[in-house]
Amino acid sequence: MTEEEFLSRWSQERPSVEAWGKFVAQQLMEQIAPLVAPVSADIFVRIPALPRVKGDGSILTKAFYRGKEYSDPLNQITDKVGVRFVVLLDRDIATVCRAIEQCGEWEASKDRDYEDERAQAPYAFTYQSVHYVARAKGEKKLGELVVPTGTPCEIQVRTLLQHAHSEMTHDTIYKPSVVQTPEMHRAAAKSMALIEATGDYFRELMELIERNVAPARELSKQMAALYRELVGREPDPTAAEGLLNDAFEVFAAGKPEGDVRTLFAEKSFLLDRIKERAPTKLLFRQPSILLAYVAVWKRPADAQDAWPLTFAELKPIYTDLGHAAPAS
Repeated sequence: MTEEEFLSRWSQERPSVEAWGKFVAQQLMEQIAPLVAPVSADIFVRIPALPRVKGDGSILTKAFYRGKEYSDPLNQITDKVGVRFVVLLDRDIATVCRAIEQCGEWEASKDRDYEDERAQAPYAFTYQSVHYVARAKGEKKLGELVVPTGTPCEIQVRTLLQHAHSEMTHDTIYKPSVVQTPEMHRAAAKSMALIEATGDYFRELMELIERNVAPARELSKQMAALYRELVGREPDPTAAEGLLNDAFEVFAAGKPEGDVRTLFAEKSFLLDRIKERAPTKLLFRQPSILLAYVAVWKRPADAQDAWPLTFAELKPIYTDLGHAAPAS
């Protein structure tokens, strides 16, 4: 096959490959969401997971100039489109891997696992990442495009620190041979060793933090379940959820679920107010908005003092409960 023939076939195939990459990224974010709740998947994945399709020059180089003998390069190259999932800690990689392997839309094969490589060569400090290839299980129609069975998408999973190392040590198009120098190898190995050690410190720090925030996180999960049940929609927790949770957990100490159920059973119209505002007001999509109502209901004066946002945002809650709006 000539380069011209290859590019002609690639131009025809590229739109469906790109559509498959977008579908994989979207589906995987949806798979991750319930595994990390109440944390948003958009927060858990630290860099937006945007699929990237190989450019003509890049795919030609791989097909004809990398010294690998392909019998059918267009079908044998598995990273024509790729998507990268970057997380904070190495333990978070397992969550993404679980989501990849559980999704029924593709057949996933693990092509690279840095933990296996590290076990085989414990004294080597090199590039670290987990690579999967997700192939379409069957022919799939995406919009006006048809994605053929077996269409591949490469998925890379790595931490922020691993990502930084990869970006720094990636081959340059100007002088690829520079990575072969002993000085470069030594510097790269030292930086990866430091990254591994830093990753261990980060994990230890996160475990300490989690032990301290565990009660608040559990309360937020409880409120999220109640929000789904009572409001009838999925909550959208953001940083505002942490502020509400922290400010008002003390007002329902010991019996938060009971207080929430009692209030909204007695004043069911409050749920209508939340439902009306939720589509356009982020505050009313936070699970712990239920705690805010409980706080104003039980101790309106103290709730005003505890409110972590502006009084303009607090006013509707007081008004709904028949209290005078707090002075700004």
